[in-house]
Amino acid sequence: MIYGRVDVSAPDQCPPEGRLPAAGPPSPAEHLREVFYRMGLNDKEIVALSGAHTLGRSRPERSGWGKPETKYTKNGPGAPGGQSWTSQWLKFDNSYFKDVKERRDEDLLVLPTDAVLFEDSSFKIYAEKYAEDQDTFFEDYAEAHAKLSNLGSKFDPPKGVSLD
Repeated sequence: MIYGRVDVSAPDQCPPEGRLPAAGPPSPAEHLREVFYRMGLNDKEIVALSGAHTLGRSRPERSGWGKPETKYTKNGPGAPGGQSWTSQWLKFDNSYFKDVKERRDEDLLVLPTDAVLFEDSSFKIYAEKYAEDQDTFFEDYAEAHAKLSNLGSKFDPPKGVSLD
């Protein structure tokens, strides 16, 4: 991780809205690649970053996806409701990949862009690996997250500060 990123001081210095992937495009694999390739990310990084869905939930009133509540979200924590991708949606682990692969629980959300991780031959290599090996997922996720976080960032000093 590089430290020393400079905060922006005005909205016009922020990237334009609408750069995140849509959840249900006609061709999910093509769409994910279109969104992430333009940022210099590859298939491994796309799949690793998708694993962030192990945290959180979708709310249909905000995104149009998911159920208003499930057995996992009806009592919170926080504001109750929404549909999560995993049963323990506040725990970061590789359960997202296991749950998407198995699709055994109708209370867990699987978007078209989630399902394609096990349908597209290139994505599937990594999704299968992450379902089996949490440590590899953690390593690859950390690298991809750092790369994504630093895209387009300005640092002071210009090359940032490394703690290595």
